[in-house]
Amino acid sequence: MIVDLQAPVRRRAARLVGRAPAGVRPYLELLRLDRPVGAWLLVVPGWIALAAFAGPWDGGLFGVLLLVYGVLSRGAACGLNDVLDARFDAQVPRTAGRPVASGRLTAGRALVLSVVVGAAAPLVMAFWSVEAVVWAAAGAPLAAVYPLMKRVTPWPHVWLGFTINWTVPLVYVLLTGGLGLAGGVLYGAMICWSVGTDVIYACQDREADVRAGVRSAAVLLGRRSRVLVGGAYAGCLVLLAWFGGVAGLGPLYWPGLCVVAGQLGWQVWRADPADVAACGRAFATNPLCGLLVLVAVLAGRVGTLG
Repeated sequence: MIVDLQAPVRRRAARLVGRAPAGVRPYLELLRLDRPVGAWLLVVPGWIALAAFAGPWDGGLFGVLLLVYGVLSRGAACGLNDVLDARFDAQVPRTAGRPVASGRLTAGRALVLSVVVGAAAPLVMAFWSVEAVVWAAAGAPLAAVYPLMKRVTPWPHVWLGFTINWTVPLVYVLLTGGLGLAGGVLYGAMICWSVGTDVIYACQDREADVRAGVRSAAVLLGRRSRVLVGGAYAGCLVLLAWFGGVAGLGPLYWPGLCVVAGQLGWQVWRADPADVAACGRAFATNPLCGLLVLVAVLAGRVGTLG
């Protein structure tokens, strides 16, 4: 049974965007407001860090700010990506309908919107502190460079891992006052998770990417991509286990981690690189995986809060 927690949200978001005026719709689609799964995968690592390091009453406002920051920063990054990749997107069936690639939105207008939204995203964190704005803005160069990575390396997934999980060091530094082992280990675990999920995602477009000249691990490794996904997920689990120890999580964390291991193992088994539909279904379960990690960390905090 495939559990896609985002399916109802995705359908509702697509309906709302579809009801927008025709002139507005391409801008909303550029920001991926009709496809919320990417925003969830950006926000949930920060929420996991909050669950691990925040006090019982400290996480509410921060969690909401991370949600807004995540939606805005992800939208800006997607817009920039669409401007830079319009020529490639037009050659890939799954992305040919994007606003810039399809010609429904000019590259100039898309770039202006991306810059404005990208500048607004860190300012949301001003409701927390000035330092939060600085740390949020420090992640912007990572997002800006990411679209170029697929032109120069078959490993853009690693860069994406550092980018999409920036909320982990952001939260850790703001809550603890500096960089530390626990935050670094969690950041590493989330990077490994993102590498695995993004390789599965890239397997959906492998044949089209070969024709378009786009580089990725899925293109480089072909059917052996599953080995890379398995290795990335294994690294994620090892680091999450280490994190449980250095973060002082309680015994309830470990059954939850076992469930996470089962979910990741199912993805590796199901995501046959030669089966585009299977890869899409496996990728769609990653919101569930993120939720499972979040619940495991929350359970591990039970009894440790003073």
